[in-house]
Amino acid sequence: MRFRPNPPLAPRPFVPKGWNRGRKRPNLKIEPFPSLRMTKRRWILSIMLAIPAVIFHHLLMAQNLSQTASPNPVQSLSALTATDKAELAEALQLKKVIGDQVWPGFSGADIPIILYNDRHEFLVGAENPGDPWEVVEGDDFLGRRYYRRAAKDPQAFAVSIGAHWAGSMGTLDWMNGKSPFKLSPDFYLALILHEVLHAYQADLAPARFAKALAVYKFESRYPYKDKEFADAWNSEGTALSEALRAADDAAARRSVRKFLQIRDARRERATFGPDLVAYESELEWLEGLAKFAEIRFYESAALCAGEARIVSYRPGLPPYIGWDFVRLEKQLGRQQGDLRFYLSGMAQARLLDRLSPAWKAEANLEKIDLEDLLRRVVGPEKKN
Repeated sequence: MRFRPNPPLAPRPFVPKGWNRGRKRPNLKIEPFPSLRMTKRRWILSIMLAIPAVIFHHLLMAQNLSQTASPNPVQSLSALTATDKAELAEALQLKKVIGDQVWPGFSGADIPIILYNDRHEFLVGAENPGDPWEVVEGDDFLGRRYYRRAAKDPQAFAVSIGAHWAGSMGTLDWMNGKSPFKLSPDFYLALILHEVLHAYQADLAPARFAKALAVYKFESRYPYKDKEFADAWNSEGTALSEALRAADDAAARRSVRKFLQIRDARRERATFGPDLVAYESELEWLEGLAKFAEIRFYESAALCAGEARIVSYRPGLPPYIGWDFVRLEKQLGRQQGDLRFYLSGMAQARLLDRLSPAWKAEANLEKIDLEDLLRRVVGPEKKN
């Protein structure tokens, strides 16, 4: 992992006016495994995590223009374009070749994928999904038929397809047509696989997936605006960053213990009960693991670029992913909603990769608690 020395502060994520920052919560009491109603803002938040301050003001100036622009015909097509298919085929190839390096069993997992634009959602990798899906006549994807349905609040997350789940994401043209900041194909493929990992979580660990979604009911009680609480989160992020950069495993373990001590003290001062502890740990499982997979896919793709057919991957980490590590180190306590848990969960998973390389193979996805695994791996501090 490369870190820039003394990196500048990253700006807060920008969301254009009219985009909902909050999630639409599923009704877990009615549907044990609900279709998730994630808002379209997820993709733009992921993008904006990567934007340097030097261009941030241009996005603010472009905000009103992006809202009033005429619809782009490309964003309303009734079939996947050749570029959509090529990007989707590469994402599937990366999953096949690299997936088991990211998570055991992921390469061979049969997970459908949805791409959507303004008018339609397109489903590949499923057979006979039933109404309201219809076959896209006269077209195919890799020699197989695929399906579409009218786009009604499409979601960048996991979406239920009968008894199984699909990873869902907007087409690259659709996403780039919605923002003045253009997303590159290499990062876009990593984002697709982020959402496919969510579908894998939902299929492989359905009870845990439902439990993770259920903790959003505690969000209004979480003390995001408390300065002392936010400062402690900043210190946790710094300790995690120090552990990731540590020159040897002994130093990494010391920084992990420091992180855990700061976290324990923060929760004690805030008089956390089990529900708010669960709020943190479940979202680190849900979003932290997906963020971990996203970055691991990119890193691994850069090391075996010969497997890629249409996209070039940069050695190390590109700037738009590198800013995630800036936020982790400098601004973790400023991240609102679930954004901090993407980063803290990702960092803990990367540290487990370093300090206990077999952790994913030995752990049951349904029962994984990243923080508890780290506690076991580093153990108590030895006293002289």
